Amino acid sequence: MQATEHRSHADALQADIYRRMTPARRLELAIAMQHQARELMDAGLRQTHPGLTDGERRREVARRILHART
Repeated sequence: MQATEHRSHADALQADIYRRMTPARRLELAIAMQHQARELMDAGLRQTHPGLTDGERRREVARRILHART
């Protein structure tokens, strides 16, 4: 199986898993992913800008999320 075929197959399997979940479970996962993304951004800021306060880091994380582009 080529890489592209493998990704397509994996995507289909993942979509099927999500379809079988209840809406409440999908929401729980989305919230958990959001928290994890914020924690990763905060950790990155702590490492690259150690002089920032907790509040400054929170505001920067919020700014990055607010202005994110897809």
